[in-house]
Amino acid sequence: MNMKNVLEKFRNKLFAKWVVCSIIPDKKSVRYGIKFSYPIYILIVFVGTSFEDRFILSIAALIALLAIKLPLHPFDYAYNYGVAKLIGFNEIPGRGSESQVNSMVALIFNSVVFALITFEVSINYGVLAIIYVLSSLFFIGIFLLKD
Repeated sequence: MNMKNVLEKFRNKLFAKWVVCSIIPDKKSVRYGIKFSYPIYILIVFVGTSFEDRFILSIAALIALLAIKLPLHPFDYAYNYGVAKLIGFNEIPGRGSESQVNSMVALIFNSVVFALITFEVSINYGVLAIIYVLSSLFFIGIFLLKD
């Protein structure tokens, strides 16, 4: 198989996942996210904000950016190719628009906190981390209770 065929096959698979993601309802998508990706991502942002660690916040921002651009959240890929195969759970087939919305909010939050830490703004970052966790739970609740 030549490189052109490999790239074409990859593009077709990526497009197929985008189609699946666009037809999965938000409520089901949130249920997929609660399985694995949301708890881990919220924990990463909480730790990065609480400890004022720019490196962890940079990693979290990169993950949020990838979650906006890719058909699945990066942690969904880890779940599908790791956890689901080891334990025998069902794979996550796709995600809805809720993943992109939450990832956009997370990216903005990470960028603002990164800037505050860089410019040494004196605020209570522990409280800011708790606010992030509570607002994330609020968004998850909104998507679960809608309809």
